[in-house]
Amino acid sequence: MGRFDYLEGRARTGKGRKGKSGKRERPPKITPEPDGRQKGETAERVEAVYVRKETVRAVWRQVKAEGGESVSELVEDLLLRWLRERA
Repeated sequence: MGRFDYLEGRARTGKGRKGKSGKRERPPKITPEPDGRQKGETAERVEAVYVRKETVRAVWRQVKAEGGESVSELVEDLLLRWLRERA
């Protein structure tokens, strides 16, 4: 008798698992062709900017209280306005 031969003739008693419970067949994931960008890189050029945490949190609280746009949009608007004034 082999090591697991006793499992071959065992009848099911209704207890335990009866196959793949909860698993379903999913179609294969379709990914787009790579376009040469690095992971995390977007079409727009983005750079990290360092600002004091307390300043960002204070601005975020004020924007949230006024129900305004996001802090990112606010910063972009301010920088664009500054550039236009310089031109």
